[in-house]
Amino acid sequence: MIITLTPNPSVDRTMTIPQIRFNTILRTDKVRLDWGGKGFNVSRSLRVLGHDSLALGWVGGGAGRMLEDGLHKLGVQTDFVWVEEETRTNTIVLEEGGQWYVKLNEPGPHIPQEAVEAILEKARSYAQEGDIWVASGSLPQDVPEDFYARLIKLLKAKGVRVFFDANANALRLGCAEGPYLVKPNAEEAEAFAGFKIQNQEDGKRAVLPFLRLGISYVALTIGDLGLLLASQKEMIWAAPPEVLVRNVTGAGDSLMAGLIAAFTQDLPLLEVARWGVAAGTVSVMHEGVSQMPLEDFQAMMAKIDSRVINVM
Repeated sequence: MIITLTPNPSVDRTMTIPQIRFNTILRTDKVRLDWGGKGFNVSRSLRVLGHDSLALGWVGGGAGRMLEDGLHKLGVQTDFVWVEEETRTNTIVLEEGGQWYVKLNEPGPHIPQEAVEAILEKARSYAQEGDIWVASGSLPQDVPEDFYARLIKLLKAKGVRVFFDANANALRLGCAEGPYLVKPNAEEAEAFAGFKIQNQEDGKRAVLPFLRLGISYVALTIGDLGLLLASQKEMIWAAPPEVLVRNVTGAGDSLMAGLIAAFTQDLPLLEVARWGVAAGTVSVMHEGVSQMPLEDFQAMMAKIDSRVINVM
């Protein structure tokens, strides 16, 4: 079973306008809604790749009901903990044919302690040996920074493989519990390792602090340079071709879904990396969040440059 947890989901409203201008009324007839949140994005991409998952999270109000209904229509099953405050709505304004955008992210609801414990209780109830859990995204207000650490410790004791993607102190505390895989981007890994990542050699050094914590796999994404997928025994470099980027939101989550889908098939690490990069690359080529047509993914697989690299 695959379960994804999204602590701070959102309704993402994207509006495209001819030109961004200030101190005036801007009108648009091009609006799209996406059911946002890193774990939800992973669930959507996993479904494209032939894997069902159960999505957990804290939601509230009308926006929460929209999320629940929207995910069900996409074929993603949910089991939410409901809170009194409204789930956040993030608003993105894009300039058509340009590079300018405005993105407004709300902080998300306050989560009471009883709701925090309710999610952990769901984890105790659902977790079975051999399952895969995806724990990813920012923590909403009033959720302790050690939430992910508590969750990972609980799940590991049940024999679950945890795929982890967070930031700041929540990332550091969670990594200390040794998840199965962690997926930092360059900025997060730089803060963790204490130096800038400018090339492949820097990337190789940056994954070592994670591996020393007993983490089995580190998937370090370095923007256009691609993915460094490292284990305790080998390192793989996988890079995408140059493509037209239409939307970067959710690309890392599609990449995570590709990694998970490959791991479930026990593929060699070189193939795992190719699956991840192909999924993430296709995602940026489409306007929707984590939108990844299967035929595009299959075509992209042949275009990924991947190779084993020297550890030292």
